[in-house]
Amino acid sequence: MNTPETQARAMHLVMDAGKLLLENGGEVFRVQQTMQIMADSLGIEGFNTYVVTNGIFASANACNEVRHIPSVSIHLARVEAVNELSREIAAGSLDLAGAETRLKEIRSLPARHPGVLIASAAAGSACFGYLFGGGLPETLAALAAGIVESILVQLCRRWHISRIFSDIISAAAGTAIALLCRLLWPPLDVSTAAIGALMVLTPGVSLAMGIRDIINADYLSGAIRLLDAVLVAGCLAGGVVLTYTAARALWGVAL
Repeated sequence: MNTPETQARAMHLVMDAGKLLLENGGEVFRVQQTMQIMADSLGIEGFNTYVVTNGIFASANACNEVRHIPSVSIHLARVEAVNELSREIAAGSLDLAGAETRLKEIRSLPARHPGVLIASAAAGSACFGYLFGGGLPETLAALAAGIVESILVQLCRRWHISRIFSDIISAAAGTAIALLCRLLWPPLDVSTAAIGALMVLTPGVSLAMGIRDIINADYLSGAIRLLDAVLVAGCLAGGVVLTYTAARALWGVAL
């Protein structure tokens, strides 16, 4: 592990592993810790790294590298697989070539099927609608709204639409479904149904990870994640307001 070529290969592997962790929902401190363990185990000399929510900066005696992470999604199976990979490297059960092959396999782990995501969003929306005090009508309305929201989120992601507009559109559509259900069933509590559907869009992961980053003294990353959570919440609120405003103007619905 002393030749410059081998050091560069090891550095590239460590950077790719860190990028894979960060872009699939790994916390900043976890990414830094895992990269450091892998670098020490692979014998990278003079390794140092600095990680923020959308980038990784690392240096070693042999080379320096930077990785940009423009977007983050949640795929905890990949995060767990990279953690297991780092443990195997630290235990000495994998050499550099084997680790490179394993990392390629981890990168190719498939995402959840769209149908599973839609079913999960529907079930979550229905459960939240019930937990917030809704009856059967509100639960069914939240379920329908959750299905529409999930479909729109996936379509926006496929068409590379900005997350800001994706959240606004999804929240507006979910609220619109709740209002349409109110037209079909006047006793329906629109607020309960809409809130239940919106809960699956709320940025709970960003909020929790932001607080955790701040606790671990990663103040910059924590502040970025908290700002992201506030921005998403604002987009959801904006989508709800747009739908209510349009409903009042078009139908004069008493809300």
